[in-house]
Formats: sequence, structure tokens, C-alpha cells
Amino acid sequence: MVATNERIYKLDRWLGVNQNRDGETSLKFGEACRMVNWQITRDGNLKRRPGTSVAACPNEAGEAKAATPVRCLWSGTVGVNPVVLAACDSALWRLDVTTGTATKLGVVDTSGPVSIFGFAKNAYVLDGHKYRVYDGSTFAEVTGYRPLVVTACAPVGGGTALEQVNKLTGARRARFSPDGETAVWQLPEGGLASVDYVKDLTDGSSLTWADADLQHGTVTFAAAPAEGTNSIEIGYTVSVNYRWQAEGMRWAELYNGAQDTRVFLYGNGSYQTFYSGLDENGEARADYFPDLNVLNVGEANTPVTALIRHGTRLIAFKTSSAWTISYGTTTLADGQVIPAFTVVPVNRSIGNAAPGQAMLVLNHPRTLFGPDCYEWRNISSYSSQLTVDERQARRISDRVHTTLGTFLTSECKCWDDNDHQEYYIAYNGAALVHNYAADCWYEYSSFDAVSFCNYGGNLYIGTSDGRVLLVSAVNGSDCGRPIDAYWESGALDFGMDHMRKYSSMIWVTVKPESNSYVEVTALTDRKNNYAVKVIDASTGGGFAALDFSAFSFSDSQQPSIRRLRLKAKKYVFYKLVFRSAKADSTATILSADILVRQTGYAK
Repeated sequence: MVATNERIYKLDRWLGVNQNRDGETSLKFGEACRMVNWQITRDGNLKRRPGTSVAACPNEAGEAKAATPVRCLWSGTVGVNPVVLAACDSALWRLDVTTGTATKLGVVDTSGPVSIFGFAKNAYVLDGHKYRVYDGSTFAEVTGYRPLVVTACAPVGGGTALEQVNKLTGARRARFSPDGETAVWQLPEGGLASVDYVKDLTDGSSLTWADADLQHGTVTFAAAPAEGTNSIEIGYTVSVNYRWQAEGMRWAELYNGAQDTRVFLYGNGSYQTFYSGLDENGEARADYFPDLNVLNVGEANTPVTALIRHGTRLIAFKTSSAWTISYGTTTLADGQVIPAFTVVPVNRSIGNAAPGQAMLVLNHPRTLFGPDCYEWRNISSYSSQLTVDERQARRISDRVHTTLGTFLTSECKCWDDNDHQEYYIAYNGAALVHNYAADCWYEYSSFDAVSFCNYGGNLYIGTSDGRVLLVSAVNGSDCGRPIDAYWESGALDFGMDHMRKYSSMIWVTVKPESNSYVEVTALTDRKNNYAVKVIDASTGGGFAALDFSAFSFSDSQQPSIRRLRLKAKKYVFYKLVFRSAKADSTATILSADILVRQTGYAK
């Protein structure tokens, strides 16, 4: 006979961790006060986190190397082929994650942050010292587009200004309309390093010149070239360029209004960002940064820490402020139409502390500021664009405030694993993960992620000791090391904090996996050393003892319900605990039912 005051409480929806500031009694049924190395599935079940295995080691030794972090991982298309690139051990490597091989492509400074971005079928690499490009066959420094600075120039000078000079190079060109008489031609500027070529544009042939005065910028021909209109092009190089300004940048974002046709470089510790230009044919280029294409964001004494495209705007974050950049055009006095970008403040007190780590999650930017994570969302119904409104910065990390408060946010690495709908904040061998499909937070330990990328539907992480690891549920351990998963519920009073209670049984439903292993116990306000009950599907007490030929159902689909005798008496508050630390195993808990009976009023 069942006692009238006896009731079964069912837990079938797991809600992640909640480090509630008001204590563990305030947690919802299904929330954990402590949750390490468990994850929440899309359907709301509790599953031990995926393990890791070595996919490649991008260094000369081909194995883990202490103090050689994988500074950057990137996957994308170069040419027509999908590739995975890694910056590690002072080089750029092309990885084959199926065979574990790493091919060295060239030198990169990996003493600090490195970033890679794709543009026009190439991969560009920024390391704060050099600006390089990989086209699928060669890896070299970006030469820089040679701009056409003057056109329709007479031999004696003049002409029409066309393209701005390029920060990346001192190489330039000018087009002349020869008069058939003048043999000494004046270039647009003096102080040259060299005259590089003279080309007849009517037939593409090269012309020779008798002399060149580099100081005064003149070219002398033995005989005056034939008369023509814009028929001669002279290429030359000046002695001074500002390549170092662009090479000092560490991150990039693509933006140009509604299109991603301009490269914005940032991350040299200043409040400036440089944006690329279009060539004379209107083609977007990542090797052309016109000298005047500079945006100053806010005050000069705080640096730009992140740029991220959001709709038709570019959002710029600084250490303690946020700004929105919009695209437009303006007409100069000479009638030339040039791009114009307008910078408007969004928030003057909250920004981004982690350089280059702003992520766009479900089309909303996320940043780290102070000990918190913020999501930037326009709360109006008429527009999704960020505007001047302090309320648009929404703190979303309250449920993990204790752990995130131990992270140095300026050194965190963030990632949006869109394939699995998870947002990562990694620091010093640990990670906080937000499953935004289920809106749950959880924590991973022994998770040494210093860089991330997705490739082929899988998540890969770069470690601090020079390895690239595959993060996958097929791995039952971390490179052979057991994963210690621990889940502890909040302090449950079952709606009766004025009553003492008695429990004798728990029913736990687990997913039928041949290597499933779970330990179950409890904690109460009366006792913290209750017996540990084991659910082991690989032993005689589990599915291994059954003859499935006698059943008509598929053993891979039917859940396993286990009744566990776990007695706890005279308690007011009860905690359910799950642990799974067995190597090469897994665990997925679908539900738990707790039998609870009242025994009297609490004293």
C-alpha cells in the first residue's frame, strides 16, 4: 500500500548549471548548482561531454610541444579546395585532419595572437608583424596592389588624380598622353626608389628609357614616344611607404554595407581601423589599403578590440564602449564619389575586453566585459540594428557568474560552434559553454582550448602544447584520460521546506549505450556520505545480461529504466548527484524519479 503522503517527483528536463547568487534553494527543478563535464542535448537530456582525440600536431616534431600554443585554427576554401590551416610553432601549417599530417607552408610569428581570414579564394594571415597570403600553392608576404594614381597626364605633368596610394607598397603607376615631341617626362612625384617599367598600352610592349632622375622624378627617352591618349603607362616606386601600419594589425572583419567587399583591419592597440579599397576596375581587393581609408573610432586613448558585421552595419567594440559604423558615399569638390563611413556611439560604458573575440551568435553580437558576457540585441520591434540605447547590452552570464568571475576575460578565447549550437568561453584549461538551442550553461574542465574551428561538421580545438584535437562524442576519453563528469542538483525541498522527508528509491532512465556508466548518490542537510549506486550497461547488471533475440524491439532505441535503493531520511533539503568518470565510456541520462514521503515537521 502506498502512503497517502508519498509522491514521486520526476526530473525529465535538465536545465544546465545555475550559480544563483541567492543560494542553492532558489534553483529550479532540473538546474544544477554544480555541473562539470556534462552537457545538455538539444532535447534537454543530460549527457557526458564529448571527448577529444589528436587530429594533428602542427610543428616540426609532429607531437605535443610544451609552450607552443596553436595560435589560430581556420577552415575554409582556398582556390577550389577546402583546407584547414593552423598557426603554430612559428609557422603556418596545412592540416589533413583525416590522416593527421601537417605540411609547413611558411614562417609566421606565433609569439602573440594570429588571425586568418578568407577573401577572393585566398587565405590571409595577420600576426602583428607581417601580412601574408596563401593561394593554395604558395605562401608569401602580400605584395600590394600598384594603384593608378594619375591618368591622362601630359609629359610635363598634371593629369587627373584617380586612385589613392597604397599603404602596403610604394609602387605606383601613372598613365600619360604623349604629344610626340617631348622626350623628358615628369612623373607625379619625386624622391623615387626606382622606375620599374614603361609600357605602351596600345600593343602591350615594353619601352626603354635613356635616363631617370629619381630625385626629381623625371624619365628621359632617347626619342619622344608617338602621340596618343593614355597610351603610355609608367610604373615607379617611391622610397617611403606605410606598410608597417597595416602589418601591425592582428584581426580583420569584412564589411561594405550590405556586402562583404572591404577588409577592415584592426588590433594594433590604437583606436583606428584601416579599410581596403576597390581597384580601377571596381574589383574588391585585400591587398589595397588606400592611405586615407582610415576610421577613428571614439576617443584616442582606448583601442578597438573587436569588429563584427551585424546586418548592414559594422559594430565596433572598444574596451569600454560600443559603436556602429554604417556605409555611405560622399561627393568631393571635383565631382569624385568616394565611400564614406559614419561612426555613431551605441554604448559608452560597456564594450569588449577580449581582443578579436566578439562572436555573432544567432545574428546577435556577444562580447566579454568585466566578469560578464553580454549579448547585444535591439529590443525594438521595428529594427534589428543596434542604436543609441543602453538597454541593448543584455548580460546573459548570470547563471555562470562564479566561474566566469575567475576567468581573466581579456585573455579568453571565444567561439560559436554553429554546427552544434554551442557558444564557448575558454580560459586556462577550462571552458564555459552556452547551449543556445536549449538555453543552458555548463562547464568543461581539462579542456585546453586556445583556438577553435569547425570543419566537416566537427569541432576542432588547438591546445597550448601544440596539438589540434577533434572534439567528438565518438571519443570516450580525453586522448586516453578519463573524463570526470559531475552533476549536483540544487537543494530540493520538493515544495515542502517546512517538512522532514524520507526517500527510499530512485528510478533513473538512461540511453541504451553499450559503454554507458553512471554513478548515482545523494546529499542532504543531514548527511553527505550516502551509498553510491552504479548503472553499468557493460556489466551483468545491465543490458549485457539480456538475450535481445527474444525481443522484437531494437536495443539501440529503447531506454533502460533502473530502480536504485537509495535511502535518505529525516532531511529537509535533498541533492541528487550523478557522476561518470570511467574511461572509454559515456552516459546519457534521460530522466530521474525520486520517491519522497513526508515524515513530520522540520525542527
